[in-house]
Amino acid sequence: MASELDLMLFQQHLEELRALPQVDRWTVKRGDPAALDVTVDLSSRKAPQELYRVRLRWTDYAKPPSVKFIDMPTGSETEARAWPVFDGSRPTSFFICVPFTQEGFAHHPEWAAGINAYPVLEDPLQYVLLNLQSLLDITYTGRCQP
Repeated sequence: MASELDLMLFQQHLEELRALPQVDRWTVKRGDPAALDVTVDLSSRKAPQELYRVRLRWTDYAKPPSVKFIDMPTGSETEARAWPVFDGSRPTSFFICVPFTQEGFAHHPEWAAGINAYPVLEDPLQYVLLNLQSLLDITYTGRCQP
């Protein structure tokens, strides 16, 4: 369960997203107000017509969140076609193997120390969303076709 401080910071960071230029490309929806989760509809600059829904969920706001792409019609987290293909994405395994996701650190425990260690962040929500958007914009190759 999220602490009151984490919930307050998360809400503040959600409100601060409005100042980012990228926010015009996103549809951001807060999940359960008693939890640290949000869904964001986004796309790559390479294919703006291909819309994806991603869910970010923290159990501890100081640690990496779970990051899952969600099938828009069903809400399923286990539909490979809901996933974009980009550097680090593992659509058929339903995780992103990068050092800003809970799943990436679970797969690579050695990342806990050294260059890939998750940094202490002033705004974890912004950090994860901007990194994810950058990966989509730069390394996107299409929608997963399992």
